[in-house]
Amino acid sequence: MKHKIPCYMIQDLLPLYIDGLTGEPTAKDIEEHLNTCGDCRASYDRMKADMGQVMDEQRSEAGREIDYLKALRTRNIRNIICGMAAAAAVAMTAVGVKLFVIGSPSEAYMITYLDVDQEQIHVGGIFQGSASVYGRHKIVRQEDGTQKLVIYACLASGWNREGAFNVTVDRSEVENQVDIGGATVEDDGTVISKMANELYGAKNPYIGDVSADGRLARILDIGGEMGGFTSELQTVSEPYGWTLHHKDSVRNSAVFESRMKDYGCVMLALIDNLGEIGWTYTVETEQGPVERQTTLTAQEASEYVGDSVKSFGQSPQKVQELLDRLSW
Repeated sequence: MKHKIPCYMIQDLLPLYIDGLTGEPTAKDIEEHLNTCGDCRASYDRMKADMGQVMDEQRSEAGREIDYLKALRTRNIRNIICGMAAAAAVAMTAVGVKLFVIGSPSEAYMITYLDVDQEQIHVGGIFQGSASVYGRHKIVRQEDGTQKLVIYACLASGWNREGAFNVTVDRSEVENQVDIGGATVEDDGTVISKMANELYGAKNPYIGDVSADGRLARILDIGGEMGGFTSELQTVSEPYGWTLHHKDSVRNSAVFESRMKDYGCVMLALIDNLGEIGWTYTVETEQGPVERQTTLTAQEASEYVGDSVKSFGQSPQKVQELLDRLSW
């Protein structure tokens, strides 16, 4: 039987036929040829088997590659998750150490004692609020060349719940003067209290400066200790004066007068042109309330403290000396 397509052409077309790439008429002629030609049929069977094996191998290799990529992706995801977890753990540990061990510089504490001897400075204090506890301290240098004791506060924890602290600083660590909670320890061991420093900082040249007068009264806490008052200023002629009119009744006039005299000396020292200071109040007696008024002049204050009262406004050291003389 004569074939439409020679065997050599069929042999060449078989790969395309097996892949389904021949046209319909050609594919029909190839099928008729394969049905009648044993040699070409054998070639077709071998070629199809070989191509099937290759495809199986390719599919198997592709499967292995896909499995590898899946495993690699899973491993990478796992590594990323583990890395993120480790980073989070490190960050949380760092935050915990910062909050509960290292702490941060704090000014929210009150000094309860400050003692100086030949070798050491002893400081005690208490934090304001129950959330803070003492962590550590450090001597740092300030821009003006002086030094400062910095107290670091931590959050309260199971191993540290004490809000009070006691710190000892070797004087060898201090080169000149050191600021401790607003107080100053000088290189010779002299202590200037926080109040003395604040009072000197509030020094006022003119009694007519109402805001400066109020600042001085707030530092002295006259209202908190002696009760509310209103102020009357005399700035027309010398001696310039300031009168405090107290609102609350007083039971012990001697104690009240003594304390107001101390306040008066400090204000006369720190307001340069203040010539006299007075106060009015009501005292409760057996006969009923009695109104009283007292005036303290700069001369009288000088006699009371044993030196010119104005001289005590020249420096923080002199303000501290005045407070010491008044047993403040």
